[in-house]
Amino acid sequence: MSKQTVKMKEHSSIETRGVDMIPENERNSKASNVFYVLCGSQFAFGIMAIGSLPIVFGLGWWAAFWALTVGLAIGSIAIGPISILSQRTGTNGALASGAHFGVKGRIIGSLLNIVIAIGFYALMVWTGAQAFVAGGHRLFGWSEGTGTLLIGCIIVSVITAIVAIMGHKVVVLFEKIGTYLVGSIVILSVFIFASKFNVSYEGGHYLLGGFWPTWALAMLVVASVPISYAPFVGDYSRYVPNSHSSTKLAGATSLGMFVGCWLAMVPASFMMSTVKDLSTPFVTGIIGGAPSWWIAPITIAGIFGALPNGGLCLYSAGLSLESLGWTLKRVTTTIIMAIVGFLLVFIGVQDVSNMIHLIDGFVIIIIVGVSPWLAINLVGHYLVKGRYKPLDLHNSSTSSSYWYSSGFNIPAVISWTIGLIVGLLFTSTSIFTGPFVSVVGGIDLSFTSSALVGAIVYYALTTLFPYPSREVSSEVAENIVP
Repeated sequence: MSKQTVKMKEHSSIETRGVDMIPENERNSKASNVFYVLCGSQFAFGIMAIGSLPIVFGLGWWAAFWALTVGLAIGSIAIGPISILSQRTGTNGALASGAHFGVKGRIIGSLLNIVIAIGFYALMVWTGAQAFVAGGHRLFGWSEGTGTLLIGCIIVSVITAIVAIMGHKVVVLFEKIGTYLVGSIVILSVFIFASKFNVSYEGGHYLLGGFWPTWALAMLVVASVPISYAPFVGDYSRYVPNSHSSTKLAGATSLGMFVGCWLAMVPASFMMSTVKDLSTPFVTGIIGGAPSWWIAPITIAGIFGALPNGGLCLYSAGLSLESLGWTLKRVTTTIIMAIVGFLLVFIGVQDVSNMIHLIDGFVIIIIVGVSPWLAINLVGHYLVKGRYKPLDLHNSSTSSSYWYSSGFNIPAVISWTIGLIVGLLFTSTSIFTGPFVSVVGGIDLSFTSSALVGAIVYYALTTLFPYPSREVSSEVAENIVP
């Protein structure tokens, strides 16, 4: 049997592993695969729509460019090290977080993952369906009504569900295709729209009334995209063997996130600056403004680009639902999440443009919860010097080294709660504004403040009130991963 035949067979089979620990002999992935997953999943119109927001907020081209570059750099660097947690433990991020939150406290990461995944999934399906409608209207004169939009949503939803159900290898395969196919179309679109672009574009009315508050908001909104991937990264780094360099893995994670987001968002901002009416939805605006001979490629990019990201979201949501401790298998939990996601999509079909803004704001608020979760895991990883007992993460009894107090690590839960509250106080979105936002001139300091406070409080509590170390049994000692 040829290597090519073996590879095709592997990609055509459904992944049987769930959140159980991946044995070293089954870890056949590498850092480059994590790079492709994070890079390829960004070439979706839902992500690009977020990249167009600096222009929509009223910034000029260069201000938008630097807001995108700085925000993505900060967010991408922040999530790189979290990939090591799942590499060391061999399980997904939510379950691996039990090492620092407790075997029951991991529910925090699981729920955060599910909510963000379903929110982004809906955004991907809606924007993919919008591309189907706008492209179909210009190419074939199809109706732009709700019926056509619903058909587009069904097509995108079904394919993304199949990708997610097939599992890790198929998701990685789609991300690689997305990186090359959709990435190429997006980058070529920059040259297609170049004749309409003005490098001296100065923007419009600043959303927050002044340049710096608006610039800071744009930068933080953009940085929220890489941060939101923190619970997802472990779904793929768990397949990287411990013999592989952790430094290279963290670097591939950060680089894949930055490169994918930057190559998707900067062109999106570039193209949005050529749209005359900034109230026009991003997808409608760029397909409507594309030359007739470029409509088909950019429509394909819009539809296909939604598949890798949507599949990634559903796959991750299914794993997190399984990690809640139910006896359901990964395929079943993924199907459940696909149904829940489609119901959300169906509800939003009636008013997609408003629902997209609602999801954007909602996801940013949820990221206020992810930021301290990420920070606490990174501080915890540092404190234990990256040494874990993977099998104990799957043991939800008092004999587990991660039982702490009734299954919860109290310092971690308290730190996360305080970080969440502080972050909400500094949050500024279309659906919620915290009372402290006006104190800092309207600048959104939500997830930066929540991360810093969560990390500092956790380090202080753990240092002042350390849990008594447990004696390690001979069987568990063999499973410590350095």
